[in-house]
Amino acid sequence: MSSLLKRGLIFCTFFVACAAAALLLAGLGTKYWIQASAKRIKNPLESDGKIHFGLFEGRKELNVAYGWRTYDIDVIATMKYEPEFLNYWFWIGTIGALCLGLLFSLLSAVFAVINTATTTHRYLAGLSGLILWNFLTFFTSLCGIGLWIAQYYTTIQYNVLTREDRNNEWTSEGMAELSFSFWFVVGAACAAFVNIIIIVISTSEKETETIIPVLEEKTNGAIMLY
Repeated sequence: MSSLLKRGLIFCTFFVACAAAALLLAGLGTKYWIQASAKRIKNPLESDGKIHFGLFEGRKELNVAYGWRTYDIDVIATMKYEPEFLNYWFWIGTIGALCLGLLFSLLSAVFAVINTATTTHRYLAGLSGLILWNFLTFFTSLCGIGLWIAQYYTTIQYNVLTREDRNNEWTSEGMAELSFSFWFVVGAACAAFVNIIIIVISTSEKETETIIPVLEEKTNGAIMLY
């Protein structure tokens, strides 16, 4: 593999890291981590509800045969007054993991450019560091995914409605699912993993090429000795 091709592969990781950062930012900002339906227990055939929310905001639409009524969802305020709505530690952990993943993906993009333009032997700035930043992006994205899945199985699958709605006999139990904002983070984790593979391929090729001259030098020395 030529040096130009190696640098080209490393430069490709810049675009993949940018894609991972964009996906994580979209995951933080969009309002579709969860989508759910809702029904009233006493008249399920005459009622319908649609709920979606992200890490900070969302929207709720309820219809009891009199037309749709729309309400905004403030996730932080709802958790403050109704702690059973979401597990706070899973929620804050998900946000923290995504923010760290965003930081690491941006560092991956910066150091991809540096390694394309020049050769550096510093650990955190060189190819080894590039693998580290992408691994941290992958790891923190997985942490965010895991924490939200835990959130889903402990709270969300049973309820995404406020206390007032539940008192009015609305239920969403078994009608919630993970939506595309969540899958953005899965995509970011996959992008970081692809970057790791690309960098490892480039690094292993380099190591192979450096071993061959050493063997040739030893062979030439043995011939000269004879």
